[in-house]
Amino acid sequence: MSVQDLINLKDKIAIVTGASRGLGSAFAVALAEAGAHVVITSRHGSELKDTAGKIKNTGREVLELESDISNEDNIIEMVDKTVGRFGTVDILVNNAASMRIDKAPEDTSLDEWKSVIDPNITGVFLCSREAAKIMKKQKKGKIINISSAAAYDVLKYFHGGSYEVTKTAIIMMTKVLATEWAPYNINVNAIAPGYYNTVPNQKFLKKEPGLYDKVLDMIPLRKLGAIEELAGLLVVMASDISNYMTGTTVTIDGGYTCW
Repeated sequence: MSVQDLINLKDKIAIVTGASRGLGSAFAVALAEAGAHVVITSRHGSELKDTAGKIKNTGREVLELESDISNEDNIIEMVDKTVGRFGTVDILVNNAASMRIDKAPEDTSLDEWKSVIDPNITGVFLCSREAAKIMKKQKKGKIINISSAAAYDVLKYFHGGSYEVTKTAIIMMTKVLATEWAPYNINVNAIAPGYYNTVPNQKFLKKEPGLYDKVLDMIPLRKLGAIEELAGLLVVMASDISNYMTGTTVTIDGGYTCW
């Protein structure tokens, strides 16, 4: 079998959460370019139009769903509607997440803590649980979780706390689910990106003069990552190239965690 055959996702059914913009949008479009039909979700369904249009331009089918991953009923409905439309789920990309509060821990309220913890850990678990119920029946599936370089190192110049905790938890959840579902040929892996050129990162790096240069100085490659390249890695992890890979977190951060 050729590499092109291994990476081909023709007629696979993928769900990408948090697909209205940034990494999620790029992931969804890349999967469509590789041949998959894609279900895209967001808490704000009206913001999915741009991503949906790009997927349609590839010739693949797209289903737009308004879904909040902090709501169990929403997640069950998301998978039910996917199966109702396409018959199955082959790929799940757990991209949706709350960003850091960026407040000192002593100033962080319980509600603020939970606003990150609940979707980033419980939401990812529930999405995986529901998708796995379908994947177990077909004895095959790919689940890809999005962690962060912040799972390994506290990011300098920003307040730590709930965000780092959730991204570290994702790495262990990936291992746990990988071992639980290995008998059903379900691969569960994760990606831990560093600083990419996303809108949230752009906002954080403009918070104070000189911050952008300070951050670049901590990255050996001296640049932010290209979203399209990260999406390419995700396609590889969603494809048959990763059939013997499970429980693994791939760190892709320009060398940030080398130091």
